[in-house]
Amino acid sequence: MTTIHQFVTGATPGNAIYNEALIMQQVLRRWGLRSDIFAERIHPSLQKTVAHYEQYRPQPDDMLLFHYSLGSALSDYVLELPQKLILRYHNVTPPHFLVGANPWLRAGAAKGRADLPLFASRTMLALADSAFNEQDLLAANFAQTAVLPLIQPDELFHTEPDPALLNQLRDGRPNLLFVGRISPNKRQEDLLKTLYFYRQINPTARLLLVGSEDGAGGYGRFLRNFAQAVGLETAVQFSGHVSLAQLAAYYRAASVYVCLSEHEGFCQPLVESMRFGLPIVAFASTAVPGTMGGSGILIQQKNYPVLAELIHLLVTDTTLRQTIITGQTERAAAFATDGLLEQFKQLVTAGLFSSRL
Repeated sequence: MTTIHQFVTGATPGNAIYNEALIMQQVLRRWGLRSDIFAERIHPSLQKTVAHYEQYRPQPDDMLLFHYSLGSALSDYVLELPQKLILRYHNVTPPHFLVGANPWLRAGAAKGRADLPLFASRTMLALADSAFNEQDLLAANFAQTAVLPLIQPDELFHTEPDPALLNQLRDGRPNLLFVGRISPNKRQEDLLKTLYFYRQINPTARLLLVGSEDGAGGYGRFLRNFAQAVGLETAVQFSGHVSLAQLAAYYRAASVYVCLSEHEGFCQPLVESMRFGLPIVAFASTAVPGTMGGSGILIQQKNYPVLAELIHLLVTDTTLRQTIITGQTERAAAFATDGLLEQFKQLVTAGLFSSRL
């Protein structure tokens, strides 16, 4: 039996990279291949389904699929293995974007960026989840590359929203939503600035920051202090880690999705917003324009009073709102799970029979 084992730096419920590894594992097994997931850091709830990478027992005919997002002891380990390798590149955030995050995260990012070229000669196929990410691979001299958008399960869209949270958020106040871990590269402070000006138009407006603070370091404290300093402490919700039902409630109750991040390798919440029929305003940085594909509203500069007026239009102008949603729904078709899994199958099949093996 052909074996394709996967390696991820961290295995945590709800994490997009782990979610992709899990859905890939399911489909690989459905194709009759053996596939286990190994990780460096494993959430206690996943101890029975994910093994620590040191438990891997290499076999000569194994193929490895390494989800590369950070430099670590795991990346050193995979680099030294002789087995055939597919690199799944999720981007590594440049460390200068992580000032204020935990030191281990900045160190892992620096190592990940520095070590990427070492994998070029070691890799038979490198799969980037965006055209933006593929540019890193080409710059690092990877010979065989392809773009395969991030694959995510459809479970979120069929999950019943948490009723208590949904009822709490549907109180008539406009809800600005951002989903993503608390991290300096995602520029949550710029969302606070936007909210400040939007509340000059609608004083009831609220900002929902949905995401874990693991690795945030002092940045999370900075955001709370900033909110308090400008009088927004009661207008901002920091959710921390949420369940699938809670995440569905946040999307269902939101008025507008606002992304002012300055570094994204793909940005899955944009796709989730498209599928939930939530209009998007996003800063046109890094992979964001590619993921949006001409849909939504992209801004080229962060003029916060103007951005506040734009958000108000999306909240109040039903014709504009529906036009934006319609375009986003058409774009979302490019990220349908079944279609992406078929692309994955074709790429893996080509890899299995590649002359480079």
